[in-house]
Amino acid sequence: MPRLSLVDQAFFLLETEQRPMNIGVLVLLKPPAGAGPRWADGLLRTMRKRPVGPPFSHRVVPGPLPGVLKLVEDATIDPGSRLHRHTVSRDTDLQGLLDRLCKLHVVRMPRDEPLWEQHVYTGLDGGRVALYFKTHHGLIDGIGFINALNTMLTTSPSQRLPRAIWEGLRHVEPAQRGPAANGLGGWLAAAGEARTIAADLVKLAWHQGLRDLGLGRGLATPFVSTPDILKAAPSPHRVMAHCVLPLARVRTLARRGDAKINDVVLTVLDMALQHYLEEHDTPPDRPLVADVPVALGDDGGAGNRITILQVPLGRPGATPAQRLAQIVHETRQVKQEVRTLAPGALALYSIVEHSIAGTIESLGLSRLPMLANTVVSNPAGLEQRVYFNGAEVELALPFAPVAHHQVLNITVTTYVDQLHVTFIALRDAIPDLPRLAEYAVSALPRLEKDLGVRPKVAKAKRTLRRGAAR
Repeated sequence: MPRLSLVDQAFFLLETEQRPMNIGVLVLLKPPAGAGPRWADGLLRTMRKRPVGPPFSHRVVPGPLPGVLKLVEDATIDPGSRLHRHTVSRDTDLQGLLDRLCKLHVVRMPRDEPLWEQHVYTGLDGGRVALYFKTHHGLIDGIGFINALNTMLTTSPSQRLPRAIWEGLRHVEPAQRGPAANGLGGWLAAAGEARTIAADLVKLAWHQGLRDLGLGRGLATPFVSTPDILKAAPSPHRVMAHCVLPLARVRTLARRGDAKINDVVLTVLDMALQHYLEEHDTPPDRPLVADVPVALGDDGGAGNRITILQVPLGRPGATPAQRLAQIVHETRQVKQEVRTLAPGALALYSIVEHSIAGTIESLGLSRLPMLANTVVSNPAGLEQRVYFNGAEVELALPFAPVAHHQVLNITVTTYVDQLHVTFIALRDAIPDLPRLAEYAVSALPRLEKDLGVRPKVAKAKRTLRRGAAR
């Protein structure tokens, strides 16, 4: 049985009613050619017959220490009891669907039940069907979630393999990862790992000190320079928005700016946030700081193998090209530290600083500094057009938690030739979130103009009407 990592445990430990640690995915399906009006009924019957696999066949129970959880296998989970069908009106657009799912996404799941739910929405325009799957972030990370999604999809409409996302990952290790808790070898290995982590944490702090003195490179010191904006009291109420950036244009900008795709995306989002904050008369006096998840390797399992590190964005008043160069400089420092430090040290560092942010929020110490202004995550995505039981997947959007002491999460995923940017925020803090999505779209040509890039504009493919989320 795989065990929960420190990061997995942290997602359970830090969860509150205002900060549920649910993650999810919305998959929008276009019925195959010739599908009748009962196509959705047949799809549900097929899904109900599929078995439950790890990590979704795992349940959490109290562990050996207070507050510590462990996983147990439950072979009795009935998929039918976790499957819920909803009917919506035909004029429901994408923004209307996102609004409905926001309310569902923030409801905490009881820990004495399986930690996943499948919701199916029918009645959409053109006979489309929306699948929304929800689970707990402590069970699976973003990369594992995409791997699980991939197991139920095919690259051809003729491959109608009956699958469901709750079948999970096919290669989850049945045995516990890491050294055994008993035996001399296990204790020696644990002691050696602890020494490495301690030494690397000292190295990390040393590099931060050198950076602060202008004598070297390292990670940005947490809490010290984050601007005190994008704040609100914790709340379970969320709002969502979505936009699309053409992948080819982003790649061209990355080549022109000697950058990575993620650098360009961070720049576009930074420009959008600057535009939004200036419009609301709250411009930052220092660079915004993004929490950026960094993968610590993919072993094909389900647990969280990430650290979340802070990346300062562009300086106030910078041109788009300058902003990109500044972000490239910062992300390269992060990558250098990740290459030189042990994964365990990076994971522990992230847990400690985010636990401090959670404590600040839980104690109502709003005057204390923030760790970061937003999370910007990019867990890859789907590189080819895919199908589910013969139906074309038109859209696949992630649903993420909003971190403690923050009000905004931005997740970027790839689908074929497009980057889909999903925004989720505390409603009280950013009620007009679709405007931020619009500003991200308009930031791309501004960056192109500043870098002297002439875009090639492709014709958009029709999907479910977007409403306010363009």
